[in-house]
Amino acid sequence: MKKSLSSLLVTLLVTAQLSLSFPILAAEFNPNFIISDEELQNWRSMSRADIQSFLESNKSYLSEYKTVDIDGEKRFASDIIYRASKEHQINPKYLLVKFQKEQSLTLDRDPTQYQLDWAAGYAVCDSCSINDPKVQKFKGFAKQTDNAASVMRWYYDNVDSVGYIKKPGITYSISGTEVTPANKATAFMYTYTPHLNGNKNFWKIWQSWFDQVYPDGTLVKAADSHDIYLIQNGKKRLFSSMSALTTRYDPKLVVVAPASELARYETGSPISLPNFSILKQGSTYYLLDYDILRKFADGAIQKFGYHPDEIIEVSSNDIADYPISSTIIEPSQSAPLGRLVKIKETGQTYYIFGNTFHPILDPQIININFSHLTVETEPATYLQTLRKGPMVLFKDGTLLGTTGDNQIFVIENGKKRHITNEEVFLGLGWKWENIVWTSPVVGLAFPYGESIYLRAAPTPNNTAEQADAETPETTEPTGDEPTSEKPTIAELMVRTPADKQSTVGPTFSTDVDAYLVAEYDTEKILAGKNIDFPRPLASLSKMMTAYQVVAEGFLPQKVVTYDPTQHKATYHYYKITSGEKVTANDLMYAVLVSSLNTPSRMLVDAFEPNEADFIARMNKQATAWGLTNTKFYDVSGLDERNVGTVKEYLTLFKKTVRNSIINPIISTKTYSYDEVLDLDQYVTHKGNHTNKLLFKTGLPYTIEASKTGYLYESGDNLAMVVKRNSDGKRFIVITMGNPDRANRFAEPDRLTRWALSNF
Repeated sequence: MKKSLSSLLVTLLVTAQLSLSFPILAAEFNPNFIISDEELQNWRSMSRADIQSFLESNKSYLSEYKTVDIDGEKRFASDIIYRASKEHQINPKYLLVKFQKEQSLTLDRDPTQYQLDWAAGYAVCDSCSINDPKVQKFKGFAKQTDNAASVMRWYYDNVDSVGYIKKPGITYSISGTEVTPANKATAFMYTYTPHLNGNKNFWKIWQSWFDQVYPDGTLVKAADSHDIYLIQNGKKRLFSSMSALTTRYDPKLVVVAPASELARYETGSPISLPNFSILKQGSTYYLLDYDILRKFADGAIQKFGYHPDEIIEVSSNDIADYPISSTIIEPSQSAPLGRLVKIKETGQTYYIFGNTFHPILDPQIININFSHLTVETEPATYLQTLRKGPMVLFKDGTLLGTTGDNQIFVIENGKKRHITNEEVFLGLGWKWENIVWTSPVVGLAFPYGESIYLRAAPTPNNTAEQADAETPETTEPTGDEPTSEKPTIAELMVRTPADKQSTVGPTFSTDVDAYLVAEYDTEKILAGKNIDFPRPLASLSKMMTAYQVVAEGFLPQKVVTYDPTQHKATYHYYKITSGEKVTANDLMYAVLVSSLNTPSRMLVDAFEPNEADFIARMNKQATAWGLTNTKFYDVSGLDERNVGTVKEYLTLFKKTVRNSIINPIISTKTYSYDEVLDLDQYVTHKGNHTNKLLFKTGLPYTIEASKTGYLYESGDNLAMVVKRNSDGKRFIVITMGNPDRANRFAEPDRLTRWALSNF
């Protein structure tokens, strides 16, 4: 087990640096500027699940609070906050801070009914009585939430016509201090709360909660310095040498930030010694294992055969900050660094530490966590004398994605923190090539932590960090992903009302809200459930978009230039830089196979500059087909008002897949194409079909065409043309409202197998 320390000290140079424009924040409260207009109106800053995760991570009472909303429906607080934010396009963070500032509600674990009823302080004033009927009508958490958001939108809409709304550039006396609001958002804050201290408290809470924060485990350096720090426990710890860094982390993970950002962090103790160093203090020897000292028993160090040159003499002050852990006795009883063992009979690898073995389910963990160890082979009997411990997971700072999903996380303190969007990912300096893709089994082993946000949206330069992300793991860009048990899709997904429930033909038992099985040739419906109830279509809408584009004169080789001011859609996962060019044909693949949202807008814009007119013609075509319950409000399906019944979608889907241009595209498993004009040296786009059943072997059927769709409101949707392998008979199978996001293809597969056995 002797391993030369010098073999661990690999010096690497950090050559790739990211140049970004970060939001630079004032260190002191500036009464003239509290919050930017962009921040106040950034309603997409948090999804429902992000809000819920924030409340849960802070153990807020609101995380489990359900009450009647303004429409009379009982909903979770996070859903009420999200809906109000979206309706009035006001940042949900603003509401969370407002609740805390007004009633200390957001972080309260046991609030009073008064705190809930007057959450945002709306209509409550020093000279008002809450018993006044004019005030009472605003009582209740949902009403407070909606009005707090709506009044800010009202200010924006009426600032030029209503005299009492405070305006930027005009000086006001606020609590005896002259204040000249620098922007509308700040002026509106003083209109809502005409006190200096109240708005200062808002600013302090916002800074505390939503200031830009790098998670623990992040390696950071300033753009104008060679010093590299580890963010740990909210502090920055300087690596005193490259050997101290490279024996712990891969330098390619270093991100670059302005010095002003690093200055926000309190300085922790430096990291000066190489990891796994053998240290001698007086007559006592230690093994440095990251931030723990493991003491060698008296006389044990000689038994390990370490060379004297590998031993570093230190003072008591050098190791004063390190806790001392288990004692190392002798090599025959304990491998100081642990062992990596591959079982000869099964090929399974384990990390052995002490008398415990820990399964490693992803070989990438070996390179990331145990680059200092070599895998050894042992027989299965080796494990019989050991006890089983928990599986080994990726260490802090790892960027993690799971196959079959497109959410990206960063690991911190054993939890996965959702990186909410591309702006956050690039704004914090992360790089696409550093994402580790693992299996859903490993991904699900991590509990959820609080999502990662930026205080303000950064504006990254067009650098190599904007690499194409439509890798073979690219899947459907979705709506708000569930990131906790509360709220669940089952709570938020549209369900067919009890009085409208119905079935057709033999019944297939499933929790999927609506399904249909039909003969492909005749469109005869063989079995169905709730086929006449309109449901959100989500990305199933893209089929209609594609059909309409083709109907209006699709030119495959037409070149389309990406303009982020015109084309960028919510959940923008299309890795393209402003000014780059692609063909319409390639956009069609991105829309129908990878189900990307931004290419949907680019494709439409290539043939109809007025998107609203195009959507009107989509609706006209649906009406001409007799689809009276089908309606479109956007071209990608992000708008939950895009609805249709399963029965009507049968008609739409059949007409679309029969199109000679669309059919070969929608039946494609994978694609690859190069940009016509590349500006960032990432010219090639690749993607897989979002229907993972296409890649499953051993099915009793062949999928000839399919389209997926997902939003919280819709649940998972899937439409397929399948051919029975035994006789070649074709069916159309459609499922809508599948609440089991984690296993979203299991029920469609089960329904299809059932249909093949019964019809």
